[in-house]
Amino acid sequence: MQSALLVRVQGERFALPLSGEQAIAELGPVTPLPHGEPLLRGLTTIQGRAVPLLDLSALLAAEEGAGAPRLVVLTSLEGDRVALLVHEVYGVTSLPSPPPSTSLLIDMPGGPLLNAATLAREVRGHLGS
Repeated sequence: MQSALLVRVQGERFALPLSGEQAIAELGPVTPLPHGEPLLRGLTTIQGRAVPLLDLSALLAAEEGAGAPRLVVLTSLEGDRVALLVHEVYGVTSLPSPPPSTSLLIDMPGGPLLNAATLAREVRGHLGS
């Protein structure tokens, strides 16, 4: 079993795998980066450190119109600290180990799980293009 944080981005609810230290904070000032949007919104400061701010709604087929996200989840993405924009945080749950997959969202009992390895590849691909 693994622990996961249940969140909502736009109209899409899913679980973020918990690994290492996570923090939830209100969105502060964002410094835009050239060629970053829509996925990489820029840099934001959390716990005194500048971290890349990722907008997952750019990758998800999520319903729009949920308003601007005001929360961020600070997490590790293949060893790099990143902040993920979210609209809502519901709590922590336990999930069985996911099956091998290259999908961004892995179907799991209780709802989809964000595949961190695929997200990392998407980020690298987006920044390399």
